[in-house]
Amino acid sequence: MSEEKPRKKNIYKRQLAHDLIKLGNTLSHSMRNRERPQYQVFVFYEDDKLIEDMLYLAERYRMERKYNKNNK
Repeated sequence: MSEEKPRKKNIYKRQLAHDLIKLGNTLSHSMRNRERPQYQVFVFYEDDKLIEDMLYLAERYRMERKYNKNNK
């Protein structure tokens, strides 16, 4: 029986990739963006922790934008 390959998730935003790494998620590799070669795509192993951390960061980014908008 063959083992199932781990799923991977492409992240196109550099700051999100850096924050995911800081939270302890595993970066598989990075590669050039096919449509925009000047940018990188960060590839992570997809697991429950990655999804939870992405949800956490999305909420944190939303709150930061809301805070910065109200304090201008």
